[in-house]
Amino acid sequence: MRPMSESEKKVLIHRIRDEIRKKGRMTFARFMEIALYDPEYGYYVTSADRIGFGGDYYTSSDVNPVFGRLLAKQILQMKEILQPDGPFTILEFGAGKGFLCRDILTGLSAIAPGDLHRFRYGIIDRSPAMVVKQKSLLAAGGWDETVAWFSNLEEAASAGPVNGCVLSNELLDSFPVHRVIGTEAGLQEIYVDYREDRFVDAPDSPSTPELQSYFSGTDLRLADSQRAELNLESARWIRDVGHAMGRGFVVTIDYGYPAPELFAPYRLKGSLLCYHRHAVNEDPYSRVGEQDITAHVDFTRLVQAGAETGLVLTGFTNQLNFLMGLGIAQESERFDPESPEIQSVKRLLARESMGGVFKVLIQHKGLASPVLDGLSFRPYFKDVLSG
Repeated sequence: MRPMSESEKKVLIHRIRDEIRKKGRMTFARFMEIALYDPEYGYYVTSADRIGFGGDYYTSSDVNPVFGRLLAKQILQMKEILQPDGPFTILEFGAGKGFLCRDILTGLSAIAPGDLHRFRYGIIDRSPAMVVKQKSLLAAGGWDETVAWFSNLEEAASAGPVNGCVLSNELLDSFPVHRVIGTEAGLQEIYVDYREDRFVDAPDSPSTPELQSYFSGTDLRLADSQRAELNLESARWIRDVGHAMGRGFVVTIDYGYPAPELFAPYRLKGSLLCYHRHAVNEDPYSRVGEQDITAHVDFTRLVQAGAETGLVLTGFTNQLNFLMGLGIAQESERFDPESPEIQSVKRLLARESMGGVFKVLIQHKGLASPVLDGLSFRPYFKDVLSG
């Protein structure tokens, strides 16, 4: 991974600083947008090697191809429910290096070779560096002509409503968030200012009524001095997906919690974290453009916002239960118990890390109460989200 040069670091910092000087303090969502997605020097724009064991963090698709192969089983079942003999679109947002796409297509070719021509795989990714990496990887496996790339959802749905599965794996945690803090007088927003040659927090009144109304209709309130991150963009995203979908499923895999747990009083510091070379810190103002910035996903909000466009909660569980329902125990029997493969499978399932931290939310539209294998093994979170 090519490190940013000192001049590139300064350009990105100066761009943020100059915007603050010209327009005044900015929301943290704006700061995060520039730091991660600036067209020239944003974190996800400058290199495709951010993800993986040699980068700053890794995802489940980096750990073992069995993750994608089991998702292929779930997708095939979704197709059988939706339209067994018709076309089925898989639309993946934020496809990283392309590993998950490759493993899903490889899995489908193994379990449903006669139906492979019915699947249409599309990728939407805003990182040019990642798209180059994806195309190279998929071309090496002979999948490049099977996959289409789109710049946005509108382009992907230009030929008509999406009928199939919209998929994302660790996408929403990287959406820009607004940082807020509870006070005796009510909610305040934490803006970003630039003073004495450094970025600093600057609390003040919320920049949009959406923040003030975020907890309307609930019993949730932030305690005095409790910080939190409100991801307004994720709600807009799921609404857009719901509008674009005709019939089918939305599968969202990410780390997060239902709202009562995410905003519980004991979470005084919020969930904002930064990743650099697999080390974690809580300072978003250091290594600007060189480190990932993330916040846990509010899955309750996704269900509520999705319902506004006809998306119905199918189920919600963690990655461990999801993979168990899809037969990962049986898949693992072909690995040597002492092999690196079995160790990577254990990493996917570890309750204290990937297996428990990562959650799987599935929503559907235009279907009557579909039953999915991935939700058959202890789908214990469903009542939490539907309440």
